[in-house]
Amino acid sequence: MPAQSSQRIFWGAGTLILVLWFLLPGGHHGFSEFLTAGMVVSLGSLAITLKFFPGWQRRMPTMDATKITVPIVEKTLATTEALIQQLETLAEPTPQSTEFKQQLQEVQTQLQRQEPRLVVMGAPGVGKSTLIPLLQSQWMPTLDYPCTVAETERFLPTATSNLPTSVQTADLVLFVLQADLTDSEYQSLQLLRDQNKRVLLLFNKQDQYLPTQRLILQQKLQQHLQSWLPAQDILAIAAHPQAIKVRRYQEDGSWQEALEHPQPDLISLTKRLNQVMVAEKEQLILFQTYQQTLTLQAQVQGQLNTVRHQLALPIIERYQWITGATAFANPFPTLDMLATAAISAKMVMELGSLYKLKFSLAQAQAVAATLATAILKLGLVEISTQALSSLLKGHHFTFVAGGLVQGVSTAHLTRVAGLSLVEHFQELSELAIAAPESNWNPEKLKQIVAKVFQEHQKIDFLKDFAQQSIGRFRPQKGLLNATAPAS
Repeated sequence: MPAQSSQRIFWGAGTLILVLWFLLPGGHHGFSEFLTAGMVVSLGSLAITLKFFPGWQRRMPTMDATKITVPIVEKTLATTEALIQQLETLAEPTPQSTEFKQQLQEVQTQLQRQEPRLVVMGAPGVGKSTLIPLLQSQWMPTLDYPCTVAETERFLPTATSNLPTSVQTADLVLFVLQADLTDSEYQSLQLLRDQNKRVLLLFNKQDQYLPTQRLILQQKLQQHLQSWLPAQDILAIAAHPQAIKVRRYQEDGSWQEALEHPQPDLISLTKRLNQVMVAEKEQLILFQTYQQTLTLQAQVQGQLNTVRHQLALPIIERYQWITGATAFANPFPTLDMLATAAISAKMVMELGSLYKLKFSLAQAQAVAATLATAILKLGLVEISTQALSSLLKGHHFTFVAGGLVQGVSTAHLTRVAGLSLVEHFQELSELAIAAPESNWNPEKLKQIVAKVFQEHQKIDFLKDFAQQSIGRFRPQKGLLNATAPAS
């Protein structure tokens, strides 16, 4: 739904309440009652709008293509290459890492590309397949450089849609419609805007409307999209005008009628295309190369995060069983000591090195202290201990029940702390700054701890974790089995 339509729903509901309030019989109504009712209905309408038309409130920040330079693209390419090298260092080469290297080489060649890529996009029946041959025969031969124009595959936008590949790799999108915007078309345009695509909007089949109707429709389109698409990029064309009946009179006064097919009217489009190509062609190609680099970089970073997470789990598990076994053998007199024991500065440093974060001992101790404080202030020690006490109540391993609860709880909190560190270190490693380990965020870390704890407080997980802990802590020949696999 276009933004203007959503706003009309919101304000229209409030106005309707105002009118009905004073027209309805039944006595005098106070203004405060009216104001309350009006606000309820208006806010309800707004909630419905945000629920069912989420695009209205979503305003993604746009990227200024004019600020992208060759050095910026080259730096991004170098960063992506470094990430691929890190991935290969951490894990054995895989088909995916090989594919990343091939994609990087392909993107690097785009810096020398001179051929702009255009894609025609729109709903079925709007005239895409008619427009493309016309551009290929009438406009492209006038250019002194190669150019491609393709039609995108059918696309139905959803809340989680990605644009078709042909659109993602295009330098310029020609978006075709034949009337006012539909909800589906508006959502597609939102996706194009959110992904910073350069767009020309083509109002096709203009010959089917009267001049006044054409003007009204074009003005409505300009109003709907004025915050994003300038008026000069909204163009009226007629790729395949309807045949018109023509009456020709003869010298003897007789006449004949015949159908004539007017020539396609692409004047406004070809004129604007020429302007865009002259002023923006090189920058459009550069910007598209930059976007492809960012996409590849995100894919590599995602895979790198996955591999690091897999490598971090054994480290976290090692520390969780060590701290848990210690608490089991020597229960702590206070909860403060339990929380402090759950987080080791060595674990901070070991996990940090996995993410290329070089924490000093003092920095690691500060991070560990912050984690312990967060765990205490959030009441996680009490929550964890109470939940695990209920699960372990009546267990045959009762002769060390107090130590068992503390051991399992300490191991549980160590796991929560470790996974919280992994999530925060992942964010730090992605910062394009020097010494990211000096920029760790205590408040952010506290938020992550609360979230991770909630995720690991489900009853099924706690049951499995408690059983696994019992197997780890069960005395064997007088020694704690803190390092052997769970039985």
